[in-house]
Amino acid sequence: MATIYPVSAGRVSNMLTHSRLLLQMQADEREMLRLQDQISTGRSIGVPSQDPRAAGRAFVLQRTIEQKLQISANIDVSLSYLTATDSGLGGVSSLLNEAKAVALGAASTVIPDDERRAAVEQIGSIIDQLMRSANQEFRDRFLFAGSLSENAPFLTKDGTIVYRGNETSLSSFIEIGSLAATNATGQEVFGGLSSQRGVAVDLDPIMTSSTKLSDLRGGLGVRKGSIEISDGARNSVISLDGVESVGDLIRKIEANPPAGRKVTALIEHDRLTLQLDAAGGGNLTVREVGSGTTAAELGIHQPVGVGTSKLVGSDLDPKVTLHSRLNDILGTRASARLTAAGGANDLIIEARSNGAALNGVNVQFVDDGRLQAAAGVSAGSEYVVQSSTGRAAQASLAFSGSGNDLILTGTALDGSLNDVKIEIVSGGAIGDAANVSYDATARTLRIAIDATGATTAQAVTDAVNGHGMFTAAPDASDPVNGAYDPASNISFADVAVVEGNTGNSGGGPGTIFVHVRPGATTASQAIAAWNGNPAVASQFELRLEGKDAPPSGSLEDPGGGAVSLLTATTAGGTGENLDRTSGLQIRLGDQTHTVDLSGAQTVQDVLNRINGATDGVLADLSPDGAGIRVRSRVSGLDFAIGENGGTTATQLGLRTFTASSPLSGFNKGSGVDNQPGTDFTLERNDGVRLEIDLDGAVTVQDVLDRINSHPANVDAGGYITARLAQFGNGIELVDTTPVTGTGLSVQKGNLTSQAAWDLGLVPRGQAAATAPTGSPAQITGSDQNAGEVEGAFNTLLRLKKAVADGSLGEIERLLERINVDLDQINFSRAAVGAREQALDLYKTRLEDEEVHLRSALSLEIDVDLTKAISDMLAKQAAYQASLQMTGQTFKMSLLDYL
Repeated sequence: MATIYPVSAGRVSNMLTHSRLLLQMQADEREMLRLQDQISTGRSIGVPSQDPRAAGRAFVLQRTIEQKLQISANIDVSLSYLTATDSGLGGVSSLLNEAKAVALGAASTVIPDDERRAAVEQIGSIIDQLMRSANQEFRDRFLFAGSLSENAPFLTKDGTIVYRGNETSLSSFIEIGSLAATNATGQEVFGGLSSQRGVAVDLDPIMTSSTKLSDLRGGLGVRKGSIEISDGARNSVISLDGVESVGDLIRKIEANPPAGRKVTALIEHDRLTLQLDAAGGGNLTVREVGSGTTAAELGIHQPVGVGTSKLVGSDLDPKVTLHSRLNDILGTRASARLTAAGGANDLIIEARSNGAALNGVNVQFVDDGRLQAAAGVSAGSEYVVQSSTGRAAQASLAFSGSGNDLILTGTALDGSLNDVKIEIVSGGAIGDAANVSYDATARTLRIAIDATGATTAQAVTDAVNGHGMFTAAPDASDPVNGAYDPASNISFADVAVVEGNTGNSGGGPGTIFVHVRPGATTASQAIAAWNGNPAVASQFELRLEGKDAPPSGSLEDPGGGAVSLLTATTAGGTGENLDRTSGLQIRLGDQTHTVDLSGAQTVQDVLNRINGATDGVLADLSPDGAGIRVRSRVSGLDFAIGENGGTTATQLGLRTFTASSPLSGFNKGSGVDNQPGTDFTLERNDGVRLEIDLDGAVTVQDVLDRINSHPANVDAGGYITARLAQFGNGIELVDTTPVTGTGLSVQKGNLTSQAAWDLGLVPRGQAAATAPTGSPAQITGSDQNAGEVEGAFNTLLRLKKAVADGSLGEIERLLERINVDLDQINFSRAAVGAREQALDLYKTRLEDEEVHLRSALSLEIDVDLTKAISDMLAKQAAYQASLQMTGQTFKMSLLDYL
């Protein structure tokens, strides 16, 4: 039968039997194929879909193993560099010990010249060997160049050695997310850079809307959590997610106030201020969200609340960055805000220079139409004036009729008579007369006129002048009113109709008056008028407040809002401006390099100018984020930074010879040798002698004070002034007395004191220094507070010169320096060894981790061969049985069912 289908009697058709047997055989074949793949590959799964969960875990494990293998390779490479570094440092200590032995042999006054020359050559040879060690290269990388490993770190130049590397170590991953240094820099080992010189100065950049949150709090930054702002009844939670700058923060706060309220956020001299709209009342509070500290780090944490008063935050102390503007350092500029009703019209007045000199300047917007009978300025014709002596308050009375308009001017040159209202009232039948009275409570000046209109303009003028608070004068500004006529009557119809108001028209000395038409003059027009007065614009800038200013590149004019009669007083100016005119001087040995800072706009410009002046220095930001530092790269030369006629170096904290410089640091740490009695004598032009005793003097300022306050240094005809040198460094003596003696001179004191030499006032080895002819007479001492690179190369170069010169004192100093250099090199070598040890431990741990990871991976994807082979044999037996059954079944006929 071709087809017999199953029937309920329990009989089965050939087709069903054949289908079931074929399905069984196919299933066995698939299973055997899977088992064959597992046995041949050793994997329990071939594609992720066979076991998605195991495959996912396996992917993670495999990726981790690959990362660990790469880290292991990194460690191998790092170990090779560290081993090479350790090997390179192996002979360095012995070289310095050899130099020490040579120096000890040369520390004698009786050494023959040929032995001295031999010692000098030997030290030169040691320097050459040390150079080879310092410039050692391994696998195309200079070992001691820091991160600038493609170039030799130490170069010889004109008998000196210049360090061209940096202080940045090369790092490598020793664990996922963990880096470790894999080299030692030339600065660490050999000392390639000098220490920072001068008195560190906090440049204290001001906070602006572009200041990054990460630069606040001296560079500690602000964590980007959330803050809660409340008015006491409703609150708003503000997340700092996506906020990068202070301007972003202000915009986000103002865009997310408590429901139905307005919060104004401003920057005021490195602080944030917040204020609720007063009309809504409430209590402004700022709280943390959860366990966060964001509000505290922003300086505005105020859980108790300030009512509707201004919440003033704490100083956020931005750090100095390369982009810090020089206009924004060393203090703050006096400023004030003019906030008008409506929008697009808030203004900022800001001084163009730092300092307190421009604090307290009043700015008053004046209704020009109140000052004369004429209409006053039109929109676009505004003007600005500044009174140096003060200006009296003023108002106009424009009477009906003709020839009778008057201007009333206060008798006080200040703002005491501002906002005085002037009213015309009835005086009854008084004839051609007028009575004037003043109501202090209502701040109202009342002018009473005749009820029949008999009062003339002259009568009003006389009455006002007689009262004494104001003076009255003709106002011919309105051509419609005609020429002034003192006999012109004042109409009784003007009673309670004609009035005046002095508004903001009066002010003290220095007050700036902006004449506007209220309701018509826009903020932009006020700014244009301000800039139209060069004297005012040179002192202060008037600009739109940040929220009302146009976005960068925008064509819109947000300053189109109308201004009102605003007043403000500048405040908050501190510090001083950086002297960018004079520049500074950098001395390396006998060469002086002048740095010109004219035109510099940012801290980056300053660093570029200094680094560009000579390749012998490195100028960068100080690690504490407070200022900048300049260090010498040149071993073997003195290094100093001084003024170039101004105050630039001092302001930047770079001058190396200051009033506060300790005398103990002079002469490379040898100090100033003063003895009991007179340490040196100054003789003035007029022959007066000043005997100076430095007993107890600690700083340069003490020396200056001993000279300037000496009892003999008082004379109506002049005196000696001791000061810091205006150019370069040193103590400078200026004598203004008339020349009646031998001239200005400095003479060494008693036989044992070397103070005059050690202070640089008298050349070493000489008995006196005399001022050149000229008026005033002046002696500028040499700089005995210069610094140097503190390292092995500097020590050896100076030792070579000291041995050649037979300078025993210098040799003794350098012998002590060699000990310091040895400690530095040995410590560096120990640090390298410690890094090697640490990497070996990491290497061992990585090997153990790899074993565990591979074991875990094997459990996920590797097959159990024993079980797989057993299953394979079972499946083969089942498959064989299926084949036999199929063979028997296909031989059956219909007779087998009978």
